[in-house]
Amino acid sequence: MKMKQGVMWRLIVCVSLLCCSSEAQVTCRNENGAAVDWFIMYKVPKVNSFTGLEYLYIDSTGAPVTENVKPINHHAGVLANTLAPMFGPTTQMPPNFGFISYSDQPPPDKSAGPSYGHSKGVVMMDRSTGVWLLHSTPRFPFSREANNFYPTTGETNAQTFICVTFKYDQFKKIGKHLKHIKMFRFDHHNMDKFPQGLGDVLLNEDPMSQDQTDPTDLIQTLKSAGGRTFLSVAKKVSERRAEGDLYVTIANELQSPVYVQTWGGQACREDSYCQQPGQEVLNIDSVKTELGDWGNGKDHSKWCVTKDQNRKVTCIADSNRARSQFKRPGGALCIKDDNNVKVWDMFNGFIATIEDCPVNGDRGKIVPPPP
Repeated sequence: MKMKQGVMWRLIVCVSLLCCSSEAQVTCRNENGAAVDWFIMYKVPKVNSFTGLEYLYIDSTGAPVTENVKPINHHAGVLANTLAPMFGPTTQMPPNFGFISYSDQPPPDKSAGPSYGHSKGVVMMDRSTGVWLLHSTPRFPFSREANNFYPTTGETNAQTFICVTFKYDQFKKIGKHLKHIKMFRFDHHNMDKFPQGLGDVLLNEDPMSQDQTDPTDLIQTLKSAGGRTFLSVAKKVSERRAEGDLYVTIANELQSPVYVQTWGGQACREDSYCQQPGQEVLNIDSVKTELGDWGNGKDHSKWCVTKDQNRKVTCIADSNRARSQFKRPGGALCIKDDNNVKVWDMFNGFIATIEDCPVNGDRGKIVPPPP
């Protein structure tokens, strides 16, 4: 009997350790705390009866969730569950865990110089897996506290988030991307002990000290932990729109015209770009969703979809379409639709009106997208 009890006890301990190990894994998580390979969130602006904390959501399980139960700032919601490993004092974090938070508009109300990328995100990892969370929200994460991580200033406008779980061997490529976009880090822990690409980012405080020659790996293929293919895109820095516009770079790479949503509340927003037939960049003027409709003046998100329905690709990006952005680094993470998950179908369905190609130097007409 004692022997059987001993075997049973060891079995319980082993199962408990396996469960704890699984729960402790650094991964993207849904609002129930379950691990997902990736998710994308489109937070609505504070319009009509909405508080600015609601969002549209899709993840690797396939079915889009259009009515979230927990608001985006909930202490046990999607973002809080995903960021949980970096909440609290760094002295209490495991020795094999590290993170970087980067933003050109870090909390509480600072701003990086124009030589840094107009980029925002979080990287967390251990020696097995990690997450890369790209987003468009200034001052996020506001703090490393579950009850105070989402800034109140992030409620006003629409914002986008994409989180992908990657295995350890992919983070050297991610480090290269962060170096290309010259991200401004405002918080970090232990990342100098991780892959060289990420360590190099931490060592370069001044982006102008980095090599300014044209890198050959601005476009990289990444594999999520679940085997999904993603494309990271970094653009060149140039005053010429054909080179400095991130979305022209994306259209060229994907060999398709693209519809683009970027911040419409800034001065000197660029017109739609139609100088390369078959690779036009057309501004989205307004969106319509199950959670309301709004114009680009209330939308700080950055995303684009291909026009070519034979190449259904969606990119979550960091740059706006303005001349001032052409001279700053920037990038995007792109996902192609497959038979199970329809990100393109979801985002393409949000497009209410677009700005057509300019005619005789005048801004293009506002029209519905072609069917």
